Amino acid sequence: MSRCVGIIVDGASDYAALRTRFADGFRILKTDGPRGHTARPADIAARSRKQIGILRAFRCTKVIVMLDFEDRRQAYPTFVGELSAAFSRDDFGLPVLVAVPNRMIENWYLADIQFLCGKRAFLRRGLRQKNYEGKDGKRHIQGCMRRGEHYSETRHGPEMFAILRFCIARRNSASFDAFLGSIAG
Repeated sequence: MSRCVGIIVDGASDYAALRTRFADGFRILKTDGPRGHTARPADIAARSRKQIGILRAFRCTKVIVMLDFEDRRQAYPTFVGELSAAFSRDDFGLPVLVAVPNRMIENWYLADIQFLCGKRAFLRRGLRQKNYEGKDGKRHIQGCMRRGEHYSETRHGPEMFAILRFCIARRNSASFDAFLGSIAG
């Protein structure tokens, strides 16, 4: 039996981006549960049951629930710990892990922006790599766009994720490293 990993994501842009790299051996679903920065971890876990059931029916061997940290009030490590604990309290019939971009998926694109800017015409050339973990990723991506370009999550995000160098992005983003580790582990 081949291994299948299920991933539940926030919305259309995360779905489109992940589908560019995770096809064979993966099932990706969009959530229909609460995700905004005010959603409580227990509510997120409870409302994920339907999607987890669907992924179990697809014979996934584990599920990763991925949602953005955004502007939550508690510290990032506290939220990730509470979310993990919320999913570990219930028996979903298969392992359920969490992956939380620190603050949003755009921070993962920024983790290899120096490379991406030389490969995508909508980005300014010559950008230098910085640490963007925990910063407002959408605002920084918009700042990396060429004059006259406006960042579109569903258009530009997948184009960047499709060529993101995972080995470099892992070094520049602890949250991306944790996400890939949850897939491999």
